[in-house]
Amino acid sequence: MSRKHDINKEIENEVYCGTLPVLPKERKYGFIDALLVLSGYCIATWSYTQGSYLATLVGFKQLLIGAFLAAIFMLMIYQLPVIMSARYGIDIWIWLRSVFGPAGNKIVTIIIIVVNFPWYAVCCELFADSMENLLGLFGIQLFNGAHLILSLSCVVIGTVIALRGVGTITWTTRILVPLLLLVGVAVVIVGFTSVPMDVIWNYQPELAGDADKTVNYVLSIEANFAFVITLVGGMAEVPRLCRSEKSGYYAGVLGQGAAGSFFVVVGAVMAIAMQYVTGKMVDDPTLMMATLSAPILGLSSLLLVAFANIGTQAVGSYIYGVMLKSTFKKSSYKVLVLVLGLYVAVLCVWGKITEYFGSFLTIGACVYAPLAALLFVDFFLVRKQKIDLKSAYELPGHTAYRYTGGFNIVGIICLALGFGFTLLIFDPINVVIHNKILFMLTPTFASFLFTGILYYLLCRIPFIRDYVICKGPDKKPFDRAKTPPRQNLFFMPFIWLICKFITAPYKLKIDKHNMDGIKPPFLVYGSHNSFMDFYVTPLALKPYRANYISELEGFEAFGEWIYRQVGCLGTRKFINDQYLIKNIIKVIKRGDVMVIYPEARYANVGTNSHLTPSIAKLAKLLKVPVVTINMQGNYLQQPIWNLKERKGARLHADLKCVVTQDEIGKLSVDEIFSRISKELTYDEYKYQLENKIVIDDEWRAEGLHYPLYRCRKCGRDFAMTSSGSKITCKYCGDSYEMDELGQLHSSSGEVIHIPDWYEWQRGFVHEECREGKYKLDIPVKIWALPNSVNFVDCGEGRLVHDNSGFSLEFDNYRSGQRETLKFPASSMVSIHTEYDYRGLYGPCVTLSTYDDTFFIYPTDESRDVFNPTKIQFATEFLGGLYT
Repeated sequence: MSRKHDINKEIENEVYCGTLPVLPKERKYGFIDALLVLSGYCIATWSYTQGSYLATLVGFKQLLIGAFLAAIFMLMIYQLPVIMSARYGIDIWIWLRSVFGPAGNKIVTIIIIVVNFPWYAVCCELFADSMENLLGLFGIQLFNGAHLILSLSCVVIGTVIALRGVGTITWTTRILVPLLLLVGVAVVIVGFTSVPMDVIWNYQPELAGDADKTVNYVLSIEANFAFVITLVGGMAEVPRLCRSEKSGYYAGVLGQGAAGSFFVVVGAVMAIAMQYVTGKMVDDPTLMMATLSAPILGLSSLLLVAFANIGTQAVGSYIYGVMLKSTFKKSSYKVLVLVLGLYVAVLCVWGKITEYFGSFLTIGACVYAPLAALLFVDFFLVRKQKIDLKSAYELPGHTAYRYTGGFNIVGIICLALGFGFTLLIFDPINVVIHNKILFMLTPTFASFLFTGILYYLLCRIPFIRDYVICKGPDKKPFDRAKTPPRQNLFFMPFIWLICKFITAPYKLKIDKHNMDGIKPPFLVYGSHNSFMDFYVTPLALKPYRANYISELEGFEAFGEWIYRQVGCLGTRKFINDQYLIKNIIKVIKRGDVMVIYPEARYANVGTNSHLTPSIAKLAKLLKVPVVTINMQGNYLQQPIWNLKERKGARLHADLKCVVTQDEIGKLSVDEIFSRISKELTYDEYKYQLENKIVIDDEWRAEGLHYPLYRCRKCGRDFAMTSSGSKITCKYCGDSYEMDELGQLHSSSGEVIHIPDWYEWQRGFVHEECREGKYKLDIPVKIWALPNSVNFVDCGEGRLVHDNSGFSLEFDNYRSGQRETLKFPASSMVSIHTEYDYRGLYGPCVTLSTYDDTFFIYPTDESRDVFNPTKIQFATEFLGGLYT
């Protein structure tokens, strides 16, 4: 029991220490040490299988050049990212999180094991072959199925050793590497002394009559690329322990490219020698030495190879078991090793892993080539050799690599496309070439180039680059003082075309009144019902271009450059923005049209908000004609409480000059204000009823409970719910049906005009405020919008609203301190409201400072009492908009 406990503790320590960064003072390997360790890692009996496979494709000279030069060439590129491993003291499974995300990395880890662990099935097959062949030399014939039993015994013994833990594995490794070296030396000596030198040197494979030597040569280079590129397991495990980046890099290139390739060539020599003597090419060193030398040497090699293959299988199970344990921390190491053993056992039962060795190599490379490209491009070209270690280790508050639910969608897509690109070039199972030109690059290298270029180009696109690099939120405030450019003249035809296309289904009709002779500069005040306003207004002002005032959320959603080109001025709602006034003056002075939507938010129930005299004062200041645009049907097409489009809506707009150039200096502020207010008075449901606009969508009332929150029968606030075409009180059951013309019908036959219900509610809120009874004190979720780039999560805070105004307590992301902001009641004539902002967290209100807009949402605890409509009613009354 204590031994089991010790093993589990050893594994936990290995996982813990193996994932933490290795500090510089803890690094123990120089170049020679790392070279020897990596050389030992590459020495395995499967190298003989690789060598014999290459000997079926090309001559010895080509094989020799390809085995060394192709391997070293690929490793010089593929090993470059180990610089990061050596620099930061971390292994591949940590820094892959920046490429695929923590959750995506788990999937990639499994894929890597699926395509890489069959190497250990090759070991088991070689073990079984050695035992069968040697026993056959001594005249011992085995029964049917003995091969499978022998290969499975290698799996079982290796798995048992792996389950014994770190100590047993350490001793296994100490014995394994020298034994494999002895076998290799023996193979070289026997091979070169048993056959004439020129037989090996001038060897050429016997090719079928229709075989293409060029294709075979490319396949051999592909096999060499694939052979070294699949040695990813040790690529960053050892370099993380190196004292310098150079030693880690060159040890990997030479350890894997020289030592590994040497044993591949040894395997080829063995296979060529056996074919010369026996007429049959084999990849079993045991059989070779027994045939070409003496049985006693074969028997000795049997013991060496048998233990070596069992030891290799054990070490592989241990390494990948620890790797899986570090990735899936809650899983049992014992279970993981048993699963790995089962996987190898299934491959042994299949029994064709050596037959499809070339296909297995290429399939592995199909994954590793794009993986290598992503690592290379991500480290050197995208992240500029920098990594956020705290995010890589998923420390609390560090989420740069969380991406989309833990998945870097861009990296995963590129990996999948790189894999698919390889298969478009070459079918490794049926050995069919689909594109000979790209095949000449080898499928591995072509996939490497394709994936690397694709990932680099994608990361050049601004929003994808921001997604991948994820530097953290940009906290720089928006530059409100920046002079807005004129609406881009080249954009105008496209703007009009887009607006025409979007409004066409709703049969937009534009009427112009008193507009003869009205040319820029002039000031436009527009009604504000929905986003459709921004498509109707440009068509009404055609052929003139204009500038528009916009809240920063639009800049963030569509991008500042685009919003600037269409002529938008950025500001925040319900603040006294002096820079905005200065920019409005600049627009008018340069002779352009200035469009303002003075309500500053969409209509809740299709009726106008009260305006303030400041709009008339601005008109007097600018001394230009004043034009109004009253748009009808825009609200009906997409009301703020349910943003589904209603196809039955019909659009109409009245463009009217209400104050001419001659009148602007003569009329008083009150007279100008009266004219503007009159023209911007509207009632969308009255417009619908009078024009018999049928909106028969079955869901037409869903969301109506947001603006109509108080029950008309029982008088409870926040009582209403809606579904389909009905709005119902969840307490008393009072219900109303919304007909196809926008009227509400009670079960008793009462007909309710929706704006009347809305204004009825307002009266109760005003009464609460007068009596000092109104108060909201709730927990909230807060997101800040400092600029046109991103929102910043401020976590949970507390919102208080009473007769003195708003108080917002939150964690200020700028100072890192818990702070409370005060918004006096007299400073706000209204508040921006949303009922399901961007489909994220439901209803919200916003509060703004000069440098931030705070989007405030309810928590689960406060959702039942958080209603933007009631908050708006109270804000407008306390701010003096109503008396």
